Amino acid sequence: MIKMRRRTFLKATGGLAAAQLVGAGPLASLARAAEDSLTIVEWGPPGLDFMKEATAGFDGPKPTWVLHEGGAATVLAKIKSAWPNPPYDLVAAYGPVILSMGREGWLEPITVEDVPNLKDVPEALIQKDSAGNWISIPRSLTGALFAYRPDICPIEIKKIGDLLDPRLKGQILWPTSVTNANQQVVALALGNGGDENNMEPGWAMLKEMAKMGNIGRVFASISDGINSLTTGETSVAFMDAASLFSTSKNVPLTFLSKVDESLKVFTGTEDWTVLKSSKNKKQAFAFANLTLSPDVNHTFNSNVGEAPTNQKSAKVKGLEYLSFTNEEFARFAYIANIETLAKDLDASAKRFEQEIQPLL
Repeated sequence: MIKMRRRTFLKATGGLAAAQLVGAGPLASLARAAEDSLTIVEWGPPGLDFMKEATAGFDGPKPTWVLHEGGAATVLAKIKSAWPNPPYDLVAAYGPVILSMGREGWLEPITVEDVPNLKDVPEALIQKDSAGNWISIPRSLTGALFAYRPDICPIEIKKIGDLLDPRLKGQILWPTSVTNANQQVVALALGNGGDENNMEPGWAMLKEMAKMGNIGRVFASISDGINSLTTGETSVAFMDAASLFSTSKNVPLTFLSKVDESLKVFTGTEDWTVLKSSKNKKQAFAFANLTLSPDVNHTFNSNVGEAPTNQKSAKVKGLEYLSFTNEEFARFAYIANIETLAKDLDASAKRFEQEIQPLL
C-alpha cells in the first residue's frame, strides 16, 4: 500500500498556496513522442502560461504541452487505456492522482541524482511508493478554501452554516466531485462533525444547499469557475487558492482563512511525476529540476499565487491568507487523508451525479 505522510508544512515554509487548474485538450490523440522530444501534461491557463514563461530557458527539446481535461484525475483513464505506451513523459498531478498512478505501477522512482534540486525540498513533501521509493517531485505548496466577493455577496460569510442562508440562492459556485479530490465535501463534513472518514454530514449539507437553490453553477473547467466569479454570476466559491488568487486580480475577494474553525483551509502539494514508460526520462527529470531551481520555483509560484517548495526560494508576498502560526494551523488548516480521498473518487463522482445534480 502506498502511503502519504500528513505533512507539517509550517516547518517547510512560512506560507501555503494552491493550484489545481484544469483545462481542455485532446489527450488521447497524441502519438508516442519521439525520443528527442518531451510531452508534458499540465493544467491550463493562466498557470500554463506562467510555466512556459518561467521555463523559457530550458536547455532541451521544446515541450509539447497537453492539458488536463475536466480535472487531473481524468488522465488516469487515458494512461490506462494506452499503457504500456501512453504518449506522455512528465505529468503534473496532485495527491490522489499520484497515489492512483503509484498503485498501478506507472511511476518512475526518483532520486536526488535524477533531480538534484530535490535536496532543497523537504522530504516530508515527497510521496513514496510501498517500497519507500520517491515517486513525486513537489513544485508548489497548495491549498483550497472558501472565498466570496464582498462587493456583491448578499451576506458576510462568517461560518460554514452561512452557506445555507436563503439569501445565497444561486450565489454559490461549486466544483465537481473530482475537482480538489472532493475536499469541498470534506469541508462541509468537518463543519458538521464529520471528516473524510465520515462524509455523511457533508453530503447532507450539500444536498440541502442544492435543494435550496443556493448552488448557482457547478464547474469542472477552472476557466469557467473564474469567469463565473469575475462576471458576478456567482459570489461564493470553494476553489484552489491559485485560481482565487488569479480572480482577485480582477475583482475583490475575501478569503475565508482564519475566520472560523468551521471554515478550513485544505493544504497539499502540486507535483511532477515521470512515467516509467517514458523514453525521455532524462529530459523529463531535467525539466522538472529546472522548475525546482530557487529562482524558477519562486517566479512560477509568485505568478500563480502558490508557495515554493524549494527552501532556498524567496518567500512569495501577498499570501497572508495561506500563512499560519502553529496555533492558527491547528485551528484553521487541515491536511486531508489523500489516500482515503483517492480511493473514494469514483464513488464520490457517482454519488454527486445521482444525488446532487438532479436537485440543481
